Amino acid sequence: MLCMNTMNIFRKIAAVTLIFVVFGQAFAEEPWFDDIQKAIEQAKQSDKDLLLLYTGSDWCPPCKKLEEEVFSQPEFLDEAKREFEFVMLDFPKQKQLDAKTIEQNQQWASKFGVSGYPTVILMDKDQRPYGITGYRDGGVQNYLGILGEFKQKRIRRDEAFIKADKAEGAERAKLLDAGLSEMESDLAELYYDKIVKEIVEIDNEDKLGLRTKWNASKDSEMRKIIMTDIVTVSRLEKPDLAIKFIDEVLAEFQFPATQKLQVYQIKLNLLRKLKDLPQLDAMLDQMIGMEELTEQTRQRLQVKKVFQMIGTDRRDQGLQYLQESLEKVGNRSGELWLCKGQLQVSGSDYEAAIDSFDAGVRNSNGDPDLLIELYGAKADALMSLNKELDAIRTLDEYADNNEMPSDLRSEALLQKAMIMRDSGRTRRAKLVENRAVELSKSPTVRAETQKLVERLREKFGS
Repeated sequence: MLCMNTMNIFRKIAAVTLIFVVFGQAFAEEPWFDDIQKAIEQAKQSDKDLLLLYTGSDWCPPCKKLEEEVFSQPEFLDEAKREFEFVMLDFPKQKQLDAKTIEQNQQWASKFGVSGYPTVILMDKDQRPYGITGYRDGGVQNYLGILGEFKQKRIRRDEAFIKADKAEGAERAKLLDAGLSEMESDLAELYYDKIVKEIVEIDNEDKLGLRTKWNASKDSEMRKIIMTDIVTVSRLEKPDLAIKFIDEVLAEFQFPATQKLQVYQIKLNLLRKLKDLPQLDAMLDQMIGMEELTEQTRQRLQVKKVFQMIGTDRRDQGLQYLQESLEKVGNRSGELWLCKGQLQVSGSDYEAAIDSFDAGVRNSNGDPDLLIELYGAKADALMSLNKELDAIRTLDEYADNNEMPSDLRSEALLQKAMIMRDSGRTRRAKLVENRAVELSKSPTVRAETQKLVERLREKFGS
């Protein structure tokens, strides 16, 4: 018979052995890989996606909360491991990792631009990411729901890509776009660049709008370079050569409406140097006919054409064009009425000009910037008829309108103050000037208004 001490030793050995067996089995069942290549190989065999957890396991509070509330919970693991192989990419501060693991984790953090913890990235077995998240409140069921939504997007992405493999041309581009659109735009542009490039090549003329959708940032940079070239050429080359260059650029590159207008304006200035009137008119007509323009921009271009005609000794033709434009536009013709009134003022027909300015107010669609021009022009016309009180009432109508921007109301008050100073009402003018400064809300406008007031007082000696 063994002595009691010997029996106790065997019992301790057995207990320790059992402990190692139990912990060994638990470790074997642990779902987390720390070697990502092994996880990828396993994902290909199991036909699962990968869940990458970037964490600071021994120092990051939200990482610990995510572990406690979600990743350590059996109900989460039982459900999620049916869909994913798990990889932990740890960045501890106290625990020591081997050099190979440290290098691997840093490489995969750089690969996806991870800089905060916890970050969870979902990717398919071909290493294409399709979802990024982090810590989320709500526990297991909420987190499973988030992962499930990402997985459904990945499924829809793949369905579209499979259909695209059987399609060609525009139809293929549409299907590829449909698949990519399931992804966040940042993911799509960074990690699906070959597909993006193919879509852009198929829709190079942007007939489907897909080039703009997927290549907007690159096109924007390219257009900046081209615009710089256009400006440089227009300054250094002869006008005819610069115009030829611009025409070649316009034939090759697509510009958004605002930049296209800039290019057209440069060409217009070059045509003025050549004094080519038919080409000048045609250029303005081309600008006016752009579908992307707002109505106000279109009218301003029409006004520009009117003044171009008048400035090239074609007054009657310009007035006729203005009247035809007014008849076409309808009830949003404020810019054109302002132009007509200004031309009538230049011909000393002040009464008719006042009627035009009033028509402009009625057809201004409430545009504050246009209204201040109309009210100011009307006040000037009234002053030309020696109707000072009517001019002041006109400016008060704008300045007292609380729906108008305060800075523009201040502008109306300054014009009123000048009228009062011209008629010797200095004391009242000062009060109006003070109110104009008080109305100016932005620091920049207030400073500018104060300078104008000081100049007025210096000019009038008070």
